[in-house]
Amino acid sequence: MENKKIGFFSRVKMAVANLENYSIFLEEKSSVAVRYFFLIVLILAIVLAFVQTYGIMKIVGKGYQYIENELPDFSYEDGNLTFSERIYAYDEEYDIYMIADTGAEVTNEDLQEYENKIKSIGIIFLKDRLIYKNGNMELEYPYREIANQYGVGAFEKETLLQKMESIGMPTIAVTMFGTITISSYLIQMVAIFLDWLIITIFAVIAARICRMNMTFRHCFNISIYALTLSIILSMLYQIAYTIAGFYTDYFRIVYLLIAYVYVVAVILMIKSDLLKQHMEVAKIVEVQKQVHKELENPEKEEEKKKENKKTNDEETKKQEGDTPDEEPDGSEI
Repeated sequence: MENKKIGFFSRVKMAVANLENYSIFLEEKSSVAVRYFFLIVLILAIVLAFVQTYGIMKIVGKGYQYIENELPDFSYEDGNLTFSERIYAYDEEYDIYMIADTGAEVTNEDLQEYENKIKSIGIIFLKDRLIYKNGNMELEYPYREIANQYGVGAFEKETLLQKMESIGMPTIAVTMFGTITISSYLIQMVAIFLDWLIITIFAVIAARICRMNMTFRHCFNISIYALTLSIILSMLYQIAYTIAGFYTDYFRIVYLLIAYVYVVAVILMIKSDLLKQHMEVAKIVEVQKQVHKELENPEKEEEKKKENKKTNDEETKKQEGDTPDEEPDGSEI
């Protein structure tokens, strides 16, 4: 099988299910492994961006309905946001809190009380800024900076709804998908490349322990393929987390452990194949020596064969002559 004929998805299948074919990857140029890395990370980023965009657009659609039907009137002007009343809103499906208190005086005690209400995800709208809280992460965004960045002027509830309708949900979704894809690709590329280096170093150490003469390039080539199943499982895990909120503290350990097992298994299989090849070569060499010996002394070998045949014939006759005679019947007395 020529390396250039191995398609991407065939490589994925070989990397996951055909460890005996990893020897093909050993002798390839490292640039082939790098291209495989970029492509699998791109597919991972696209799938994750699609899932995340779908989840976000569900929230956006629900938020639009909430703004249109339930949210009190509000207005923004000159860096200040004003709601007509204080708001406490909670969505049980997404575990999201939205709190709005745009009064002139919001004490630190009030702010601490609002933050304590948010157990998972929440947004707090104050007069001059919003606070986004996700678990232990907390970010502040002054309205003036957001308005300057996106060129937003004064608006009210009705003008905001009209703007969203004029843009359209499909346009918002496409823009969000592109943004998430790019950011996800960059993040995943850095994270997986670091994992690739870690697995490569482990492969070098494992090869030394197994007394295998494998260079860093060999280990570098096979390590990205050993990570393939872990990357696929990571994609499924992140999809499950985005859609269903599934989370486990041990996934990172399992992620690396699977790659380590693949590396060790591949090295042992390659070593076993080399031992078999050496044994076959040794047998071939022995046969060649015997043939060469016969060609050098054909007369002597022929005499030796005749002697062996004569010896075998004598042993056969001797065995036949040793057959016991019939027992005496007593007439000899």
